Amino acid sequence: MKQSDCIGCGAPVGIINRQYCCRCTARQKEAAARAACPRCGQQRVLQEDTGRCITCSRVCTTCGHPVRDKTATLCRDCSRKTERDAAKASCPRCNRPGYLREDTGWCGHFSRARQTNQPPRTCRECGRVRRHAGLGLCSACWQRHPDRPFVRAESLIAELTQPPDWLRDFAADLAAKYCVSRACTLITSLGRLRLDEQPNHPQVLLECSRRSGRSMGSLARALETFFTGYGMAMATDQAERLAAGRRQRRIDAVPETLRPSVDAFADFIMRSRERARRAGTRPRSDGTIEAALAIMRDLARFLADERGKQD
Repeated sequence: MKQSDCIGCGAPVGIINRQYCCRCTARQKEAAARAACPRCGQQRVLQEDTGRCITCSRVCTTCGHPVRDKTATLCRDCSRKTERDAAKASCPRCNRPGYLREDTGWCGHFSRARQTNQPPRTCRECGRVRRHAGLGLCSACWQRHPDRPFVRAESLIAELTQPPDWLRDFAADLAAKYCVSRACTLITSLGRLRLDEQPNHPQVLLECSRRSGRSMGSLARALETFFTGYGMAMATDQAERLAAGRRQRRIDAVPETLRPSVDAFADFIMRSRERARRAGTRPRSDGTIEAALAIMRDLARFLADERGKQD
């Protein structure tokens, strides 16, 4: 009788009236015994006691996380925690579990040396016995000491990789114009501009220090005065921007029907001033132009409200 072939893999079948070989038959029986594990979702042979696969059945007795080792009862984290807890002992000072140091026999909190505060000393400026702040001075005397801006500038120079050459002169200029605390605040604000990460050209630094809005900021004003005084940078257009805003606010206050006329009048005044500048004559100042626009605003309000004229 001819031996049949397995319909699954094509291997010879040694048993009569069987369509699958031994390996395919065993594989089918194993697949029939498998089911989806409710924990991992894999097709595995489920354990009768846990209803999960063999891998998911081995869990930590403390936290319930899976344990891969057959002989382990704790996971990695719980095992390490158990080892750490076993190494702890009760501290004689605080009666709490901790790692006792060999030199003191106490836990780390009581074994570390405490930082002692500086004892009060006599201030060389006011003569009072107070906490020391710097240069032998108490805090109140140090806050108003005239050398603070220069000390702050030297600290900033030490922090920078390539400090600008004008930084000491700028600190001297601030110390001459502002109080001690204000000068130190401006030098600290200058250090926040990250001088190492951008070009230290005065014009670039002046533009970076400007704030958005109607005020350019105290630092930007101090830098502008210093740089323009030494000829290192050109003045900003802050005055022109503020003047343009004041003119626009006066135009916006005009009634809507008469506003185009006042706007055309403002353009005429500005063009006249530009022609006067080019001709070398006396151009109108911002105050004169703003006064004229304020008069036109009041006149337009009077005509619209009192006389009923809309053009």
